[in-house]
Amino acid sequence: MSNASLEREPMIIRGKHVLMGMLAFFGVIISVNLVFVYFALGTWTGLSTENAYQKGLNYNETIAARDAQRALGWQGAVTVETGADGSELLTVVLRDHDGRPLPDLTVSAQLRRPTNENYDESLTLEEGTAGEYSTTLSLPLRGNWDLTLSASRAGAAPEATPFEMKTRLWLK
Repeated sequence: MSNASLEREPMIIRGKHVLMGMLAFFGVIISVNLVFVYFALGTWTGLSTENAYQKGLNYNETIAARDAQRALGWQGAVTVETGADGSELLTVVLRDHDGRPLPDLTVSAQLRRPTNENYDESLTLEEGTAGEYSTTLSLPLRGNWDLTLSASRAGAAPEATPFEMKTRLWLK
């Protein structure tokens, strides 16, 4: 074979090839961005605090409320137990600064899913034995949940600072 038959004619790049390459390149970029926008709009908003600006303005009041709560010396312990029938019981034991149970409180809670506000639940806990408050849970998903608990004395003045506690629960 001769060298002439093995040599190939060089490819000539013309304007239409450059145009097609650029259109394909930007078409892929735009398509991927549209897919990302579609998924971003259909998932969690990322908003973790409602009225963050207003809460920031009330920062000094928040600090004063936390100091008042700290002065109370109340303590809380949270447990979640699974029954034989698969139901779950959320129990909160509240004690004063001397370790005595705190009876006759109004206890409410918010159970929030950290990644999706569509599963948030408001709970009211009922007192069983003195200082022990519980409710049955029916959660749609397993995993991490943020519990925000609020307890106050029945008939307390509206300006009285309620006991607040936040904790993360891991449900298997």
